[in-house]
Amino acid sequence: MAGDSTMAKAENGSKGVQARAAGYGLVLRGGFTVGPGDALPVCHSGEPAALLLLFGQAGSDIWAAFSHSAEYADGEADPLDRWSARVGKALAEELGGTACFPFEGPPWYPFGQWAQRAENLQPSPLGILMHPDHGLWHAYRFAIVLPADAELSRQWQHAEAEAEAEAEAEARRMPVAHACDDCAEKPCLHACPVGAFSDGNYDVVACAAYLRENHEAPCHQLGCLARAACPQAAEARYEPVHCRFHMEQFLLSLP
Repeated sequence: MAGDSTMAKAENGSKGVQARAAGYGLVLRGGFTVGPGDALPVCHSGEPAALLLLFGQAGSDIWAAFSHSAEYADGEADPLDRWSARVGKALAEELGGTACFPFEGPPWYPFGQWAQRAENLQPSPLGILMHPDHGLWHAYRFAIVLPADAELSRQWQHAEAEAEAEAEAEARRMPVAHACDDCAEKPCLHACPVGAFSDGNYDVVACAAYLRENHEAPCHQLGCLARAACPQAAEARYEPVHCRFHMEQFLLSLP
């Protein structure tokens, strides 16, 4: 995957975008040139999308910005989604593009597929995409699509062609390893107190029932124990307050 290399080659344009995103504790995770078969919305200008950029969090860098926001403090439902919508739309307007969100739907945008096109990611046994640097401690908050006449679109298309050629040559020399392939013990599949995870499957009913019946369970304070058991990129784990927030929101989302 040539996402990081593409960003480096398109540095003149992407550097300013990365700086804007960093102000919100977010990261420009990567992007790709849109192809004819990609079902993407047209930009607000009416032009078809030419470039898709993905923005998200890595570790708990997002927490300081989000936890001091009006959405976090107002007590209304879905604070992180509402914060993401406000930030994503503002950043899209600055860039002259259109924002897309993983919580918009149905139909739902295929953020998992987009992520694997933009970065070197593979599904973990928990179903969460494994990142070589961030492990399981990352997420995508929104995407921005830009028209062909945007300067960054032109820069990115040129950089992407160069980066993909280099990536193909590198892959022939040394195929990219997936962290989970080298993990024989797979502690993530044995850490859940109710065994809610099997390889690629998640028993949300068993998980939710346990959490509702065991208010003092470590999961409430530390977040998902299966996720925390993964040894990859342990230094990127979310802060405890960040983990508790996601667990609370998960429980509130259940019927």
